Amino acid sequence: MRVYKVTLVGLVLLLISACSAEPTALPTSTPIPVVQVRLDPVVEWLSPVIQTCSQNIPERNWLVLSTDAQLEDSAETSVHFYWDLEAPFSQNAYLITSDTVEVVTHPSLPLRDLTLSDLQAIFTGNLSRWDEIDENLPSAEIQVWLYPQSSSIMENFLHWSGLSPQSLSPLAFLAPDPLQMRNTIAENSLAIGILTKRWANEQVNLVKIENEQMVREFPLVAELNKNDPYVQEWLSCIQNQIRH
Repeated sequence: MRVYKVTLVGLVLLLISACSAEPTALPTSTPIPVVQVRLDPVVEWLSPVIQTCSQNIPERNWLVLSTDAQLEDSAETSVHFYWDLEAPFSQNAYLITSDTVEVVTHPSLPLRDLTLSDLQAIFTGNLSRWDEIDENLPSAEIQVWLYPQSSSIMENFLHWSGLSPQSLSPLAFLAPDPLQMRNTIAENSLAIGILTKRWANEQVNLVKIENEQMVREFPLVAELNKNDPYVQEWLSCIQNQIRH
C-alpha cells in the first residue's frame, strides 16, 4: 500500500510541474508583403495576364484594384497601369507595351474607310447621317459614342484626331469604359465609337482612316511608388506574356 501511495504522489507532483512549466513559443511566419495593382479602365484587358504572372510569383500578395477603389494602408508597394500620350521620364516607370486608337463600327455597316475630314465631321456633328458620307450607307442618323473627358482614351483620341473637347458633338452618347463601348457598338448597327486595338475583336469593325496626320500609337506604362525586385520580375513576366 505504501508503494502505491508514493507512486501516486509522484505522479501528482509530475503533473503539477508540467502544468506550471513555461509554454513553448510557436514559430511565427513573416507576412507576405502586399503589392497594390491599380488598372485604369482602358488597360483592364491586361487582367488575365496580370493574374497569370501573379500566380508565378508567390513571394508577394498581389491586390488588384479598380481605378476608383480606395488604397489599402497595409500595402508597401503600389503599381499603376495607364495608357498615356507619352512615356514619363521616371526611374520607377516601365514601358509595358503600346496600343493604338481605333475608330469602330458594327460589322454589318458597309463602311471600311473614312477620310480624316469625314471623321472630324462625324464626331463634331457636322455630318449626322450615314448616307451623307456614301449613298450606299443607311439612310439613318449616325449614333456617335464617346467617353467622359477625364478618360485617357478620350484624351488620346482628341490628340490623334486634331479635335478639341469643345468641338465634339453635344448629341453624342457616353460609354463609361471600353468594354461598355465595345458591347454598345456590337449591338447597334448605326453606331460609331472609339476603342483601342487591344479591345477590338470580331464584334466590331475597324475603320481605316485616310490622310491621318498624327500618330495614333501611345505607350502603356506601369509606374511604381518604389522599386521592388519581385515587382520588376513580375513586370518582366507581363511584358513577355503580351509579346507571345
